[in-house]
Amino acid sequence: MEYRKLTILFALLFAALVTRAQDNKLATADSTAEQLYNAGNWKQLIRFVNQSVADSVDSPALRFKAGYAYMLTSNYKAAIYQFNQVLLQEPQNVTAYLYAYYCNTYINNNNAAFYNASHLDTATLRAIKLSLFGLTDAVLESGIKLPNSNERDNGFFERAGIGLRLSWRLQLDQSFMFFKQNIFRSGYIDYFNQTGKTDRQFEYYAKTKYSFTKNISLLGAYHYLHTSYRSNIYQSNLGLLGVKYDTRYIDLQGDINFGKLINKTLKQYDAKVDFYPLGNLNLYTTSRASVLNLSGVIHFIYSQSVGFKVLNKTWLETVATFGNQDDYLDADGLYVYNAIDPTKFKCGESVFYQLGNHALLNLNYFYEKKTDIYRAVNYNQNSVTLGITWKF
Repeated sequence: MEYRKLTILFALLFAALVTRAQDNKLATADSTAEQLYNAGNWKQLIRFVNQSVADSVDSPALRFKAGYAYMLTSNYKAAIYQFNQVLLQEPQNVTAYLYAYYCNTYINNNNAAFYNASHLDTATLRAIKLSLFGLTDAVLESGIKLPNSNERDNGFFERAGIGLRLSWRLQLDQSFMFFKQNIFRSGYIDYFNQTGKTDRQFEYYAKTKYSFTKNISLLGAYHYLHTSYRSNIYQSNLGLLGVKYDTRYIDLQGDINFGKLINKTLKQYDAKVDFYPLGNLNLYTTSRASVLNLSGVIHFIYSQSVGFKVLNKTWLETVATFGNQDDYLDADGLYVYNAIDPTKFKCGESVFYQLGNHALLNLNYFYEKKTDIYRAVNYNQNSVTLGITWKF
């Protein structure tokens, strides 16, 4: 019995010594981090905190200082990760929620930004001019398609969109679109006594985004299309369900599109990866793989884009899409490629310019390889779109 008592006594003494040594390490780490923080030595502070955490010396204070340092060095994704670590242990830390809100807005992640804003007090919300309900953005786009074919007239596209914050966790994006193009069919015999040559389409699109947690979002969308071509009128209804998961440098999304598109049954399965190697929008990539099932005919489509900041307030984005894009859905079902002639390959370049604190201008150019469905010949098409986004 005495032996057992001595064993327990030594074990308790050893545990106390280990705890005291750990406390001393943490106190030393906090003191060093505070000195680097006060000196504004952000890069060295980041290295020091990362090494301390690797050595099992961790605390909310260390994480907060690292997050602040990452934020000031524009690595917003890493900053968000550190602030989230703070909030796991200090869920009432309003400053961590505020900085996480700003970092998410800097990378255009409104879902996570508003989720963090829901934990801010009234005075802070008033100071940053943010309310539970409000407008998030407004978009205008106008484009022209220039086919290199005598059998196809120029096409014209217009879009007007508005974004709403319905609650801290729920957002609604809506768009109204119009497309028009004249289709000529010289030498083609029409056995159905159809008349006219205009392909005209009106569209309504709505997408909801719900923040399930700070890094998981649920997506839902509906797209209505009213298409008229020659003597035919079609009404199409499409839906989307998806989920998005944000990590430190990679965001993952999976979704399914479904519905009827001009009397064809459509199912499209998408997997998308967004990569931010620098933790910001100075360099980013988007990889998207899709399997399109159109009334039993299956196509595989792959899209790859790379964007980077080239000048102050100016970004370039290059994109290429491979595969048969007949009735292909892009951008969470916003853009429906159901033109008369299918696209077999598409690539393009976009320029974005930040005009002031609220306006973002964009100019897009796309090159497409298309096939005339009536004559089974290929032709090229160039398109240009000019747009402006106003962020409230």
